[in-house]
Amino acid sequence: MKSVRIYKDDIRTHILRSLFFTDTALVVIGSIVIGALLYFLFVYVFHSFNWGYYISSLFLGVLCFILFITQRIDNQPIFKVVPRAIRFTTGKKNQRFADLEDYFVDFTIKDNLIVRDNTIIGVYEIEPFDVALLNEQDREHFYVKLKQAIHILSSQIQLIVKKDQAKTTDYSNHFFSLYESSSKKREQLINQYLEDLTTIIDENHFMMTRHFAVLSIPCDPTKPNSLVQGVKRLNDLSLRFAQSLALCNISIQALENEQLKHFMKETLR
Repeated sequence: MKSVRIYKDDIRTHILRSLFFTDTALVVIGSIVIGALLYFLFVYVFHSFNWGYYISSLFLGVLCFILFITQRIDNQPIFKVVPRAIRFTTGKKNQRFADLEDYFVDFTIKDNLIVRDNTIIGVYEIEPFDVALLNEQDREHFYVKLKQAIHILSSQIQLIVKKDQAKTTDYSNHFFSLYESSSKKREQLINQYLEDLTTIIDENHFMMTRHFAVLSIPCDPTKPNSLVQGVKRLNDLSLRFAQSLALCNISIQALENEQLKHFMKETLR
């Protein structure tokens, strides 16, 4: 024989809430309060009590009270919404989000560099090389050179791969390559192609993958000599990295101030 357990959700409801906050209880309590207030008003304020005026006033007061408590805002009773609105307006406001950690705000962007307390950072965008058309032997040589380019550095490097919305300027190399091999006969066709492609890019949200390399050098930015030495070391490291990647047909370009701001906003959001 199977035993059946019955769970009553009403038990979880607070007893006082279920007794005193139903519509019937509110009407009864409100009627009593309105009657007491009207009696006090007629007897002690006007000093003229009349049962006809008293009952008429009580009827109108209870009717207005019922109309008030049956109103709803966003499908919620008004007698529940109004107290919360009053507490929210008069009460102390608490933040609904945690404060940002120091990591997100303890830096400045200056002279195309990210400056922290004890570090200067350079961010470089990597122009990737398509290895899809290489044969197996050339592809193996490519990966060997790429590993050598990374291991030849004297410090660690951080590689970031992210997606961003494509812009018309991202296809500049493609546009220039068409004009390099163009002729007068195909010039009009190329112009029409570029106009159509630009319109498609501007009207649609295409995502493209971007690759970034982050190089950092420890130094004290508050001391001019230490900062100058750190910038020199960072430039030497970036030149060595660029030259080693050039053997793999990969080029890099340092991000400038506005580009760095956009990069940090998208990365730390």
